Amino acid sequence: MIVSAIVVTHRGGPLLADCLASLASQSRPPDEVLVVVSNQSLPVEAPRVLQLGENVGYARAANAGVAATTGEILLLNDDTRLDRDCVAALVAAWRGPGVYQPRIRLADGSGRLDNTGLGFLPDGSVWARGRNGPDVPIPGAPGSFSGAAVLIDRASWQTVGGFDERFGNFCEDLDLSLRLHRRGVPFHTVHPALVEHHLGASWGRVSAEKVRLLERNHVRASVRSLPAAALLTLLPATLARYGLFAGLAATSRGPGARVPNDARTAALVGLAEGLRDVPTWWSDRQADRPHWTVDDRAMLRRMWRGRARWEDLRRAG
Repeated sequence: MIVSAIVVTHRGGPLLADCLASLASQSRPPDEVLVVVSNQSLPVEAPRVLQLGENVGYARAANAGVAATTGEILLLNDDTRLDRDCVAALVAAWRGPGVYQPRIRLADGSGRLDNTGLGFLPDGSVWARGRNGPDVPIPGAPGSFSGAAVLIDRASWQTVGGFDERFGNFCEDLDLSLRLHRRGVPFHTVHPALVEHHLGASWGRVSAEKVRLLERNHVRASVRSLPAAALLTLLPATLARYGLFAGLAATSRGPGARVPNDARTAALVGLAEGLRDVPTWWSDRQADRPHWTVDDRAMLRRMWRGRARWEDLRRAG
């Protein structure tokens, strides 16, 4: 098995150096390591560097990295650090084609989880499984992988065409996960594989622009791939989620607890932008449909198995 580690960076710096050092010290090192620089030329010391010369967004940068490598795809953010046996644990868990999600722990010294992948909410959006909780195994596979760190087999990636570059930043992992589900690709959680993550190092924990993009892109991914029953309730389910988050925030808990007022407005703007784009993504849905091997009923079962956990939503975001 050949493992290609692809690290996308926009700013380089100490966090990237720490990530690369952790890759170099693996008990079972990746067979190749490629750093993709989505920016003007940056001084990066790495075995291989792909300089894109401009900020092209995460999705396009990651696709370029995958195209320049040959092995199974280990995608990493530049603000991650791998435990010494992480790659070895992922390789040991390998069962053929699929998505292999390591456990991701916050790099703040708290010992708490960032996530073990993402869980579906009824409107097709996702929330981090285990976020801010104890570092213990979480049963079941995620609904969506986390773009911070994941191993994906190359054949499945190529079958669906990788990330959709129109997403730019945010929800490209959700969109790809939904399209992989529709092709019947299995998802696995690999708890022994540990990655530490400096959450929010790139975009901050919460900002108006981040929230706008998340809401817009969630609608895009949903229209493209959700079961029809979930798609029919997309708008009321999304508004109900806003209400739930606002209610939890009123008690200083939940995903909305740290959201500033301008980000709340940005959520509505992003939702409106996503709804405006429905015809485009509905057209993509019709193009994808002939290739689906998982029907709506089976897709609903997958979403239920990979649902978000209430205890994670109740914790401060």
